[in-house]
Amino acid sequence: MVTPQAANGSNAHPQMAGSLDALIHSRKQAAQVLSQIAIAMDRAETTERSGQLGLTRHIRTLKSTAEQLQQGKYRIVVLGEMKRGKSTLINALVGEALLPSDVNPCTALLSLLRHGPEQRVMVHYTDGKSPKAIDFDTFRADYTIPADEARHLETNAFPDISHVVIECPAPLLASGLEIVDTPGLNDTEARNQQVLSYLNEAQAVVFVLDALQPMTLDERRYLQNYIQGRDLDCFYVVNGWDRIKVGLVNPEDAAALTDAEQRQRQVFAQSLPEDASWFEVSALTALRQRRQGKSLAGSGVDKFLTELESFLTQSRGQAEIRRAAKLAHRAYSAVQESVARRIPLLDEDLSELQQRVASVEEEFGKLEKIRDNYRQLIRGRCDRTAKAIADSFKTYILNLEETFETDFVASQPDLDFLDFLDEDARDDFYKEFKRAFERYINDRLAAWEFTAKQKIGQSFDELNESAADYQVAYAEVVEVIHEKMMGRKFYAPSTDTADEARPWIDNIRDLFDEIPDTLNDAIQPFNHFWQSVLQMAVSYVCIVIALQILGLLFSSLFLNIIGVIAAAGGVLAVQAEFVRQEFIKATRKEFVKHLPQIAADQWQSIYKAVTDCFGTYEERAIERISSDIAARRLELSSLVEKKQQNEINREQTVERLKSLEDSIQQELEVLQGMV
Repeated sequence: MVTPQAANGSNAHPQMAGSLDALIHSRKQAAQVLSQIAIAMDRAETTERSGQLGLTRHIRTLKSTAEQLQQGKYRIVVLGEMKRGKSTLINALVGEALLPSDVNPCTALLSLLRHGPEQRVMVHYTDGKSPKAIDFDTFRADYTIPADEARHLETNAFPDISHVVIECPAPLLASGLEIVDTPGLNDTEARNQQVLSYLNEAQAVVFVLDALQPMTLDERRYLQNYIQGRDLDCFYVVNGWDRIKVGLVNPEDAAALTDAEQRQRQVFAQSLPEDASWFEVSALTALRQRRQGKSLAGSGVDKFLTELESFLTQSRGQAEIRRAAKLAHRAYSAVQESVARRIPLLDEDLSELQQRVASVEEEFGKLEKIRDNYRQLIRGRCDRTAKAIADSFKTYILNLEETFETDFVASQPDLDFLDFLDEDARDDFYKEFKRAFERYINDRLAAWEFTAKQKIGQSFDELNESAADYQVAYAEVVEVIHEKMMGRKFYAPSTDTADEARPWIDNIRDLFDEIPDTLNDAIQPFNHFWQSVLQMAVSYVCIVIALQILGLLFSSLFLNIIGVIAAAGGVLAVQAEFVRQEFIKATRKEFVKHLPQIAADQWQSIYKAVTDCFGTYEERAIERISSDIAARRLELSSLVEKKQQNEINREQTVERLKSLEDSIQQELEVLQGMV
C-alpha cells in the first residue's frame, strides 16, 4: 500500500480517501445488487400467477442487509488515560481541530464523531430530554476541565449529560466510520461503565499510550479486564514519540536517540500483549502538518492511517461483501429450488394436486414437532446455563473474602493512608479510597464476567452441535414432502450428480445455524449481543454493591481503626504501613459482612441476564423455522388456489420462472465478481 502523500492544502488524506471512496462505492454497489435481487423475488412472490414461491424470508433478509450496507457504520473507540493526546490524535486523523486538545483542559464528555454535511455539536442528556445544539466554542470552553480537577472528581463532571455527537464532513468519516473519544480511564468508574457499553457496539479500539511513561495500573487493568478477550481489533498508539528526542541532553546525538528509543520499545514490548504491534506517533506534529496542508510523513500517523485504511477497506469491507455474496447465493438457491419444484407440478390436474397436498400434511406436523423439540432444547440449555452462571456468581462473591487483601492492594497503590489521620485531608482520602474500592469491585466483577461469557459461549457451541441433528431430521422430512408432491426424489438444480450436497440444503442449515442473520443487526457477532446483556447486569451489580457497601462501610470503619491505633498507644499511628494494614483489615471485616446478602440479592438478576440471551436466540431461531414451515405450506396452497381459478398458463409461467432465475443469476455474478 502506498504511503499517504501530502494533503495538497486540503484536510483530506488522498490515498486513504481514495480507498474509502472505493469502499463506499463497493458497499453501495453490493447494496444495489441485493436490492435488485430482493425486488425481483418480491415481484415474483406477489404477482406470479402460479402462486407464491415461499421466498419471503430471503426477501426480508436481503432488504435488511442492503439497508445496512447503505448505512455502513463502523465504530472505533479511542481509549487511554487523561492527557495521553487522544483528542489531538483524533483531530489529526480527521484533519480538523474538532475536539478540545489544549495543554491543560481534558475531555470531560464522551464524544462521538460521525460524518455530516456541516460541522455541528449536539449535546445528549441523561434525563431523556431532547438533544441541544451548541457551537464549537461553547463546547470547548464549557465542557472541558483541568486534568487535576478531573482526577479528584467523585462523580462525572457533567452528570446530566450522556454524551455529545459531533458531525463534520471529514473524508475519513464519509465511509461510515464513527470515532468515540472517551474521557480518561481514571475519570470515574461510572464513566468507565459507559465506555464499556460503547465497546460492546464497536469493531475496533485505539489504545493511546504515552511514549515517556510505562503503562500505568489503570492502563494495565483496562487491557487485562476489558479489552483482551473481546472480539475487537486493537490498535496501540504510543503518542509523543518525538518527546524522547527532546528529552535528551544532546538531541542531535543520533546514537543516544537510538538507545533511548530502543529502551522505550523494550518497555512497551514487555507491557503490551505478546502479539501486539504499536505505532510510534506524534499526534500534535501530525495535526500541525494537517492544518498547514503538509504531508503526514515523519509523524507516524501516516503509518497508523495506512493500517487503519487496510482494516476498514480490507478486513471489514471485504467481510461485508463476502457476507452479502453468501446471502445472495442462498437466495438464488432458494429460487432455483422453488422453480424446480413448481414447474413439474404445473402439469398436475387439480384433484391430483389436492390429494398430494393432503398427503404431506403429516410431514408438516413432523416439521412443527422438530421445531417444538428444538425450542425445548434451547429452553433446557438456557435454564441449566443460567443456573450454573448465577450459582458461579454467588460462589465467586462469597470467595472474595479469601483474596480480598491481595486483590484490593492492587487497586490502591497510590493511597496515602496517613492522610486518613489528618482531619484536613480526610475528605480527599475518603474520596480516593471509595474510588479504589470501586476499582476493586469492578475488576473482580470483570474477572468473573470473563469466565461467565466463556461459559455462555461454550453453552451456545454445544447448542449448535445439537442443532445439527435437528437440521438433518428437518431436511429428511422436507425431502419426503418433495418426493410425495413430485412422485419422485427431488434433486436441486446446478449439481452434477444426485449424490452431491444440494445448494438448497444451505437454506435448511440456515434455519438451525448458530445465530440468525438478522440478530444483532446482522453485522455484529452474536456474542456481542450477550456480552452487552451480561454487561448491563454486571454494571447494575456494581452500582448495587457500591450502594450497599460504601454507604455502610465507612459509618463504622474510621472509628474501628482509630480504636485500634488508640489501643496501640498511638506510637505506631504515624507508621503508614501499620495504618494501611489495619485499614485494610477493617475494610475486609466490614466488606465480608455484606457478601452473603450481595450474593443472594444478585443471583436473580444474573439468572435473568443469561435467560435474556437465550430468549432472544430462541425468539429469532424459532421464528425462522416457523416462517419456513409457513412458506412451504403457502407455496402449495397458493398453487392449488391458482389451479382452482384456472389462471395458470404453463408456457408463460415457465418462461417467467426461468427469467427470474436468469436475472438473479446475473446479479449474483456481479456480486461474486466483487469478492
